[in-house]
Amino acid sequence: MSFFILVVVIILYWWLRSRRKPKLSPYMLERFLKIADPVPLCGKPDVVWETRDGSLIVGDYKSRENQQVYESEIIQLSVYKLLVERTQNRSVADYGFIHFKNRSMKKVSLMKEKEIITLYYRYWNVIGGEVVACVANNKNYCRYCSHKHECN
Repeated sequence: MSFFILVVVIILYWWLRSRRKPKLSPYMLERFLKIADPVPLCGKPDVVWETRDGSLIVGDYKSRENQQVYESEIIQLSVYKLLVERTQNRSVADYGFIHFKNRSMKKVSLMKEKEIITLYYRYWNVIGGEVVACVANNKNYCRYCSHKHECN
């Protein structure tokens, strides 16, 4: 009978272990990264985790209670992904995590490299006057924008 209980406990242990979320260990914390290719970018990811299988995941901490994820934050994490890929020569997940003050987190899909490059050139075309900027869909974006005087 005790052998049977031991077998059940071992099976239960392995089943519970297999259902756990993947273990993440910190790989990099607030390290300044800079690249020149494919476009010049720099940034300091709050955290980059390494999974058990060796892949990397970018993350950002937000000090607000509001758990809304903004497009600008997805862009920020996407840039971090590109920076980490290029500087570490490692595979980075196509998703990241945004952590909020109340310890909750949201998983977000990240942009592709081509989309980041397109945004980079659009930004400089707006600054250079070659492209007319337009007001964002959400007026909250415009409130703190240093380029709002250039919008129509």
